[in-house]
Amino acid sequence: MRKNVLVIYNPKAGTEKAKTFLSKLLVHLTKNNARPVVFPITKQYGSEEIIADEGESADCVVVCGGDGTLNHAVNGLMKLDKRPLLAYVPSGSTNDFAVSMGISDDFRKTCKSIDKGEPFYYDIGMFNGKYFNYVAAFGAFTDVSYDTPQKLKNALGHTAYVLNGIVNLPINKYYHAKITADGNVFEGNYIYGSVSNSTSIGGIKAAEIPGFEPDDGYMELTLVKMPSDIMELGYVLNHFIAQNFDNEYIKITKAKSIKIEFDEEVDWTLDGEYGGRVARADIVVLNKEIGLIR
Repeated sequence: MRKNVLVIYNPKAGTEKAKTFLSKLLVHLTKNNARPVVFPITKQYGSEEIIADEGESADCVVVCGGDGTLNHAVNGLMKLDKRPLLAYVPSGSTNDFAVSMGISDDFRKTCKSIDKGEPFYYDIGMFNGKYFNYVAAFGAFTDVSYDTPQKLKNALGHTAYVLNGIVNLPINKYYHAKITADGNVFEGNYIYGSVSNSTSIGGIKAAEIPGFEPDDGYMELTLVKMPSDIMELGYVLNHFIAQNFDNEYIKITKAKSIKIEFDEEVDWTLDGEYGGRVARADIVVLNKEIGLIR
């Protein structure tokens, strides 16, 4: 029996390469026992709207785009009563999710997996009612991905994020927060915080966290305290580069449920997209929620 496959592609993601391989993708899907239906993402009709209209009649949704495109697609999938499997062809600037999940950008492998592969069910996060695939974060560098011009992303890839982040790194900007993670309480002044299910953020390979599994029901909470001066900031950055997280500035722990309370409203990013401005973030890990074909 041929599988009904809904193909969603972002014509503007990354270097716009999704447009160049789309016809080949459709040919390979057809050869591999699929019946594809294709929709481009537009301002008027995005991933969530397409999936709301077409998702329940599909056996699989193939998303061609970047991490932001995938974020919107997963938010659409989570609203369906009958949820199809997900396949992802990364074609953005950084593709953090694909790096963490070991997903190839070779769409021919994806097509074969849709026909014969077994799905892998992975964890996602819920942030104040919204969903994210791999990271919710606040503080330094978190506005970089949605604030970096698209032309710069296309030209430099993840390097663009780093350059833009360094140029715009706020001086003496910190957030006082109280964090409750599975009953454990942390409080202090932080320049950065994230809840992640990934080994790559912003195109930069993150720490090899012992026991990291994308389907274990936990996410990694990372907190970076405010250094007192530029010298200490350099000390913190050196520890990050060396992946040494056993120090007084950086805290990493696992949790299933995390509450973060601020003294003020704080901007967040979800999978590289602007996630809103809140004074309290309630984050819950949803275990093995999405079936991924890879």
